[in-house]
Amino acid sequence: MRPILLLVAATAFVQTGHAQVSHTNPGSLWGSESRTPWRDRTARQVGDVVTILISEFSAFSFGASTVTSKKDDNIIAKAMGPVLEQLFKGWTTGANQSSSGQGTTNQTGRLTTRMSAIVTEVFPNGTMRIEGKRQITVNKETQEFRMSGLIRRDDVTTDNTVKSELIADANIYAYGKGPISDRQRKGILTRILDWLF
Repeated sequence: MRPILLLVAATAFVQTGHAQVSHTNPGSLWGSESRTPWRDRTARQVGDVVTILISEFSAFSFGASTVTSKKDDNIIAKAMGPVLEQLFKGWTTGANQSSSGQGTTNQTGRLTTRMSAIVTEVFPNGTMRIEGKRQITVNKETQEFRMSGLIRRDDVTTDNTVKSELIADANIYAYGKGPISDRQRKGILTRILDWLF
């Protein structure tokens, strides 16, 4: 009976020691709190973070031209009736008026950056709604970026990034505030003259 009890005690000791070793994992390359190399870390649910690679180029051109002309010929003789027509024969008055104008507006812009966004909603088909905001201030110059849109789960790469061109219903907003941005804006007088003319 005693050998059986010793065998049971030894087995329990080995199991306890093995459990402690597997918990601490001293000989493993990955600790108990480390990331496993085979786990999918891409954004899939609400609250997950995904990196957006923004590369956008816009070009806008608008042109308009207007030409108007008006010509009036008034024959005095005919206006005075048949009696005086012979007396004022050949007397005429006339007025010509014409105006033309044209204008062209050209604008180009490029935005290249990367920022993180949070998944705020997941649809049944796997499409995810994302929103992100980033603000950087250097030497009183503030750059603010905001974006929102819809991404497909299949478009999220293995490194958890998505290109901005793959975002549906994309709303990308970039705004600068500070001394440099203020100098690039038109002055009040210039804007008033543009509005008047």
